[in-house]
Amino acid sequence: MFSSFTSSWLQALPFAVLSSLAVVDALCLPCQVGLVQTPLSPKTPSSPPSRRGVYSPPITNPDASTRWARGTEALVTWSTSNMPQEVTNTNGRILLGYLEEGSSNEHLDVAHPLAEGFNIHDGSCKIRVPDDIPMRDNYIIVLMGDSGNKSPAFTIV
Repeated sequence: MFSSFTSSWLQALPFAVLSSLAVVDALCLPCQVGLVQTPLSPKTPSSPPSRRGVYSPPITNPDASTRWARGTEALVTWSTSNMPQEVTNTNGRILLGYLEEGSSNEHLDVAHPLAEGFNIHDGSCKIRVPDDIPMRDNYIIVLMGDSGNKSPAFTIV
């Protein structure tokens, strides 16, 4: 009795999950981490793309030769030379992550931003390198604001 109930329930589960996705609004990834409030809804057709200034500035520090010590202050810098006039979000956030060979996951620590609330027009922000992280040579910095951008891999010792 139990096995036939379980079997029929498991067969219906994928349909139930897919059906619920068709009626439930979802949030895009930036919304989940609190950056923007742009709900994605499969119930409504998408609007035509609007012209907006997406800004993905190149990070100039850290670079591939950078070595930061845990527990110290460091400076993250990025180029502001080609910033469009229509930047829609100038409220920046800096996240630490790391790369692993063969994976596209950036392992971003969204729960513990290194900095947030600064203006991306500034071109730099001082951060404190966490002292409770492992030493690695594959860390990255991601600058989020109007768009996100990641640094080259660098070392924290």
